[in-house]
Amino acid sequence: MENNQEKLLAEISNDEIKYVVLTIDQNLNYRITEKWISKNSGIKEGSIINLESATKIVYQDLKKIEKKLNKIFRNITVIINQKEIFCTNVTCYKKLNGAKVEKRDLDYILNEGKLLIIKSYEKNSILHILNSKFFTDKISQHKIPLNIFADHLSLGMTFLLLPKNSIKNVKSLFDQNDLIVERILSRPLMTGFNLINENKSFKNFLVINFDNDLSTITIYENSSLVFLKTFRFGINSIYKDLSQLCSLKKEEIEVILKSLDFNQIKSKNNKYLDKKFFTKSEFTKLSITHIQEIINSRIEEMINYIFNKNTNISFFKNKFSHIYLLFEDKIVEDNLAKVFKKFFQVDQNKIILNSKTLNDSSIVGAAELITKGWDSEAIPYSEEKKSILAGIFSRFFNN
Repeated sequence: MENNQEKLLAEISNDEIKYVVLTIDQNLNYRITEKWISKNSGIKEGSIINLESATKIVYQDLKKIEKKLNKIFRNITVIINQKEIFCTNVTCYKKLNGAKVEKRDLDYILNEGKLLIIKSYEKNSILHILNSKFFTDKISQHKIPLNIFADHLSLGMTFLLLPKNSIKNVKSLFDQNDLIVERILSRPLMTGFNLINENKSFKNFLVINFDNDLSTITIYENSSLVFLKTFRFGINSIYKDLSQLCSLKKEEIEVILKSLDFNQIKSKNNKYLDKKFFTKSEFTKLSITHIQEIINSRIEEMINYIFNKNTNISFFKNKFSHIYLLFEDKIVEDNLAKVFKKFFQVDQNKIILNSKTLNDSSIVGAAELITKGWDSEAIPYSEEKKSILAGIFSRFFNN
């Protein structure tokens, strides 16, 4: 690799696109050298709702970026978080009859798993394949069991999928601006990957991303993704409740959250909200306790859906060491994170309030993946050049 190569990333989130330029040296060390955030009226909740409008805005964005850097970009990596992303698991096997495990045996199993998923989910495309579990003769292995003699080899895989039309829209958005999309990455997965890089000792853990309009729980076993679920509610539901029930504007709510400590307010506090907070709305006599009750009620409901009463994760609840909570909204992270934490029906010492914002975590995770790869992810060489059956899963074997 030449010195100081530059790569362009775009993270599509809510109604905006964040552009990041990575400068990468010959040792695959990187740094974020440029960052722009652009509002895009053609995007809503991370999905493209008006391709023509979104494309025109991206065109203007790229003109500004390339003019500033005096560089023309040909490729781009895109990070997305759409409610349609879903996760499924499959285990495939191969009889070895006492032979030694070779790379071609794992190639075969991986391709069998991929073909099964493609056949079962015809309207979807694969974003990520994670190797989650290895077994030889029904004995669990912590890493790829190459050169081990066995009668039976099986591999557990986790697939992240997205509807084909959603992928076509993302690719078309940049293709019409003369950019080839090299990869489309899942934002929650990039957040988890970043945490794995930061905490090498943590193998079995949960991550809950509280985005503005979506929330996602991801579960990791032996540092590999095994479960992902996206919920169609996020931090904005708190703002909406306060706005509807208290007749407040979002700007006013943000000032209230910054000014009052809702962790310290007692339930019998009958003090009323000061008139100074009503800068855009008509003054109303509102008790601070009432505001706190609205906030607590919404947060408790979110935590119950995602974790406490989520029967889909019952199997994992006694297996994880920590729960990471990450927030896209910095105001909520700084002022309500501890309120979120207290509603989890689990040992409070297991819950970690990460100091990074959700945006930072996903960008850094994507940068790590682009430059250094991930040994838990199986990535085929270019599908345009090779058939599925001929695919060799390169990074899968770089242990």
